[in-house]
Amino acid sequence: MITNRIFSTTKYTALLIAVLFLSIFTSEAQTPDSVVNKSVTVTREFQPVITDVGKIISDPKVVEPVVEKSQPIYSDISTPINMGYSIHTLPAEELRVSSTAANKGFLRLGMGLPFNSLAGFMYPVLNNKNNRLDVFLNHLGAFVDKKHSKTSAAIKYNHLFNDFDLYAGIGGSHDYFNYYGRPFAGTEPFIMSSVVNDYRDANYMYDGKTMTLYEMSGMPLDNTHWRANGTVGARSLPLAENLIFDAALNYKIFNSKISGFSENQIHLNGLFEVPFDLSRLGMKVDIYNFGYGGNLDPEFTFPENYNLIKLNAYYKIEELDWFLKIGAKTGISIGGAGQVLSPSADVSGQWNAIQQYLSIYGGITGDLTVNSMYDKYDENRYLSSHVRLTDTYTPVDAYLGVKVSPVYDLIFDVYGQYKIIGNQYFYVNRAFERITTVEGMPDNFNKVYLNRFDVVESQANRISVGFRTSWDYKNQINLYVKGAHYIWNVKDERHPWHTPSWDIDFGANVKVGNDISVNTQFIYQDGRIAKLSDLNGTKLAPVYDWNIGASYAYRDWMSVFFRVNNILDKKYEFFRGYEVQGVNALVGAAFSF
Repeated sequence: MITNRIFSTTKYTALLIAVLFLSIFTSEAQTPDSVVNKSVTVTREFQPVITDVGKIISDPKVVEPVVEKSQPIYSDISTPINMGYSIHTLPAEELRVSSTAANKGFLRLGMGLPFNSLAGFMYPVLNNKNNRLDVFLNHLGAFVDKKHSKTSAAIKYNHLFNDFDLYAGIGGSHDYFNYYGRPFAGTEPFIMSSVVNDYRDANYMYDGKTMTLYEMSGMPLDNTHWRANGTVGARSLPLAENLIFDAALNYKIFNSKISGFSENQIHLNGLFEVPFDLSRLGMKVDIYNFGYGGNLDPEFTFPENYNLIKLNAYYKIEELDWFLKIGAKTGISIGGAGQVLSPSADVSGQWNAIQQYLSIYGGITGDLTVNSMYDKYDENRYLSSHVRLTDTYTPVDAYLGVKVSPVYDLIFDVYGQYKIIGNQYFYVNRAFERITTVEGMPDNFNKVYLNRFDVVESQANRISVGFRTSWDYKNQINLYVKGAHYIWNVKDERHPWHTPSWDIDFGANVKVGNDISVNTQFIYQDGRIAKLSDLNGTKLAPVYDWNIGASYAYRDWMSVFFRVNNILDKKYEFFRGYEVQGVNALVGAAFSF
């Protein structure tokens, strides 16, 4: 097969490295030490998250367990802000399992109107001082006119040796959805079935390919994406004093059932740090191999075999009142996708000017972001079947911020950011130009935009100004508000299509006694423009999204919850042609055992 041929050399090389890597640690593990530090155990803090089932763009999220170096954090004043673009995740009800129940299993079930469903399951098949084996199942579905169902399963294993943790896991997911979005004639939406008989012989062209309206109407109305992944690796324990490391071999496969194409990804990554008192010398290495096969679209222009190496060397100095990281990054692309070298600086730091009250942070960094089909068809599952984005190169990402905490558990965070992006991508509705004359056909049908999406790429600069405020009162009342304003300068496009210029998120959670929790969230976005014309595009309606929820701990082993999403019944579009569900509700229960 094509995939096997593509991967033969690189796969065997990666597997050989992995076998040598694991054999070194296994040989060490086969000589048990008579003294074992029993204070170190494999404990995963499970936080089942019921995602926003009312918005079918949301997917089931699993809070992954991580092992991090232990350090005292007295407040957010000492925690660098995450400078990610998307400032909100539209979460729904969170059922936090107590530390007592963290070693137990749980089951959660929920149903909603319109017909939505939720299910989750976790059980520790094996759990002792040195071993942990967990089984996970998750499902989230919407089964009305806007169909989306995602079901995933995973098995994860950890084994503790004296000095390191061996971990492994396998998983997969089934993602079913329908292309329910409206196509557009010019800027006006229409139903394909209502016009196809009148204009079925009208010819349209896209990038040299001719298609009639009748052929467009025969496009599949639904699709299924399959994903599978496997990981094996080892990492030093949190109390490690010498070499600090985390290295793993990962394999991922993505397959589109209707389109028939597939992506195979091998990722070998390693993080290594050598401590020098309070300083560290580190190196991060990522090696990728991508192979594409199956029924590839004739318009698929990305290399069928592609390799990428990312290197990040750095030196970190950590003192009581400040830290400084000095390093450099580079990406090396092999296979003809994008530029060969993509270097950037990696400098960041923070100064706690007044301990626990005032902190100043900043940095000049950059990155080469891998845009795999595995990830991007999750970000926008309605992409055309030939789309594989070029990896995004950001040579400059400069930011500066100030955090102020005037009283305990109250923090204000304000930042500014400037990014130079070599090839920023934007989602646009796929456009077909009419090339034949049909009697009686309206002029707005001269160009038809489908409910599938293409990608345009352009060099872009972006200025961001953002803020974050949060307040917690005795773990009983928690309030937060965060927002950002973005100013784009896109070289080859009129606008940064489908991206907001204003993004604000407000939320609150109140505990009534020890058993009842009430929460609310409000999301606002504006400034999004879709490319539905050659001029200024079409402005999308602002996002006003208000959600409320509550949970009640009936017993130590049982909680019930409800959630009402989109109370204002605003059927805004997240991509042009695709509206979210209106007002909807979800009720359910979670059991710990």
